[in-house]
Amino acid sequence: MPGIVIFTAGRQDAYEDYKRSVDEGHAIEELKPYLSPEDCEELRVTSEDGNAHLWGSSVPDKWQNVEPGDIALIYHDGEFVTRGQVTLLLENYELAEHLWKSTVDHDRWDPENPWKYLTFLSDIEEVAVNVEAFNELVGYDETYRPQGFTRVADHRLDQLREEYDSVETALAELTGTGEKVHHVDETEVEETPDLADRLKAASTNGNRAEEFEQLVAKAFTRLGCTTNWIEGGSDTDVEIHAPRHIVVEAKTRGSGKLNTLEATNVDKHRRQKDAEHAIVVAPAFSPKVIENAEANELTTLAVDDLIALLERRRQYAIPPEDVLELLTRPGPFQDDRLDLLDERINERLEAGETILNVIRALERADSPVESAADLRWIIIGMEEPSDVPDENAINGAIKLLSHSSLGVVERVEDGYQTVTNYENAVELLQSLDSIIQSVNE
Repeated sequence: MPGIVIFTAGRQDAYEDYKRSVDEGHAIEELKPYLSPEDCEELRVTSEDGNAHLWGSSVPDKWQNVEPGDIALIYHDGEFVTRGQVTLLLENYELAEHLWKSTVDHDRWDPENPWKYLTFLSDIEEVAVNVEAFNELVGYDETYRPQGFTRVADHRLDQLREEYDSVETALAELTGTGEKVHHVDETEVEETPDLADRLKAASTNGNRAEEFEQLVAKAFTRLGCTTNWIEGGSDTDVEIHAPRHIVVEAKTRGSGKLNTLEATNVDKHRRQKDAEHAIVVAPAFSPKVIENAEANELTTLAVDDLIALLERRRQYAIPPEDVLELLTRPGPFQDDRLDLLDERINERLEAGETILNVIRALERADSPVESAADLRWIIIGMEEPSDVPDENAINGAIKLLSHSSLGVVERVEDGYQTVTNYENAVELLQSLDSIIQSVNE
């Protein structure tokens, strides 16, 4: 979750440095001799104007707590004049020396205390927010004035999230710029019982683009993800934070098919969010778009396939980790990936059948069964040979059934035995859902 960092440009010379390095920025080509190829590429793909916008600090302790995705505010003369988003952090003495010693008129460069802790910013926007309004927002004393480099404390950020749903929303309302981020919880999803039908209808209606974004966010929440809907976002409409960090762009098309896509822009916003992968959701995709997305290591997900994932989640409670593992493979999410997911579902179903076979076998035995191997011989007499589980699977079933949350099987001196009949054992298994829900409550 993003934090808030404050840079001060109080004196006139510091303000001039701000205008030059943050507001105007420096051509990336100018900085190239001082940066690695990887850092140059990162700056190139996240820049809006071909320039690198950055600020330097000589204080490492607070700077080390800053993370990509944090929101930066520049303070000058009683108000905040600029906001941006942190994209890259570098400790780089040579670059700092070039920017603030070799190419400036002032003599404030201190080689013993250099501004080598660099924070690169994107999405630079001018704002005009008086410091008193900011102090009220974050809970600072009304007389507070920023001094040097500051990062707002985590407990104040938590308060903003509680009051505004997100730090981004709080700052958007304060500054009139930026995105509003809304967490989508399971309660909201439960209030949309016709989610699949609405997804399909909204995806082909350009007048329902914002609704479609929200529905896509709800869909990923229903798949078990921790999800935010981003209101006013450019290419990032949905952000998944767990179990993996992924950004999603949702596209409506009246024609029913997405025929053009600025894939490099989607990837740029993925980098700005410091996410590991990007997904594009649309009613369908042309071959050209699929090829373009795959070349930029994006995943394309058609609405029908998203609905198919929702149905499998409803029926089989597929873990989000399994779904996202397939969705983070670049290229189109198509039937072959659904087949892989169905194979995993079948493995779970076979494991469930093993559990039931173990209960039946123990009930059929006249006395306690000593080992998994003995149980397997009983199951062989009950099932077709091709359906008989191996000893490892049987041992896993015994461990589950012996767990205190179920207590269907008990260990006695001569081996294992059931404590109830088959019908009651199945009821105990079905009660596990209620037990876990009660514990959660």
